[in-house]
Amino acid sequence: MTSTYKVKLAFVSLCICCYGISYAQEPAKIQEEKELEVVNFKSIKKVLEQDGLSESAMKKKEAVKVLKKEQAAVDDKKYFYPSEEDLLNFVSEYWLVKNAQLLKWDFAKPDYGLDKSYRTMLEKLGFYQKKFKILLIDSPQIVRAALPGESGEIIYVLSVPFIRSVDMTKLEISLFLLEDFFRHESGYFKKAVVTEKMTKLAGTNFHGAKVDQTMMEEILNKYDQQINKKGYTFQQQFEVTKKMDSYLKSSPELWNSYFQLLGKLDRFLKTNQQYKDYVKLYPSPEMQVKWMSPEEKVL
Repeated sequence: MTSTYKVKLAFVSLCICCYGISYAQEPAKIQEEKELEVVNFKSIKKVLEQDGLSESAMKKKEAVKVLKKEQAAVDDKKYFYPSEEDLLNFVSEYWLVKNAQLLKWDFAKPDYGLDKSYRTMLEKLGFYQKKFKILLIDSPQIVRAALPGESGEIIYVLSVPFIRSVDMTKLEISLFLLEDFFRHESGYFKKAVVTEKMTKLAGTNFHGAKVDQTMMEEILNKYDQQINKKGYTFQQQFEVTKKMDSYLKSSPELWNSYFQLLGKLDRFLKTNQQYKDYVKLYPSPEMQVKWMSPEEKVL
């Protein structure tokens, strides 16, 4: 009960008391006067009740306004496109699931101990706390890929039939992955798959509008093109090879192992027709050997 309401009730009580005293002193009133006074008292009581209810109603109305505003803000947050980084992570995982039949990643995988071997190599070269996953696939159709994952993570896709056919050692496999690490760090894959529409819509709000589903279709198509058909240019491959050369020089053992791996890949790919398209995507081990040679200075 409000203080205003209490004052009004006290006033009414005082009026009633005064009325009772005067009534005892004054002569009897006619029936019409009594009825009029009863009506007036009821009117005052009604006004007082309405006053209290109005004040309560106003408070509820204000509370409802605040709640509606907060609810609208919460609802609005549900209608944002993910950031560019989150979109790429989602598309990478969706692409892997969508192509599960082709990639054949759901099989009994051999334990190569690659996670530990590769992380040891990264840290030896000064790359600490790098997040990655290595997804081994039982398919010769896609040899390798490095896809953007969550919060800077790299998802490596690696063909078991290929590394077995080349007869790679654990160290050579780690060096193979290191090439993909430098490609990813250089942003080649991201530049190839990000579309103008994705850049425009990422992180924006679409409340009240339809979700643009064509954006996802465009990015997925770009993934297919880059991984299966487009690959990397000679210039990009040259830059990656020179970066490998620069970092591995601090460890002669690693540099020699990488140089030997390139020679092994070159000989294998020249004699194995099953992987003839590899050099179209990753040109070319023969040129990489030349670029790694001490006398080779420019592309």
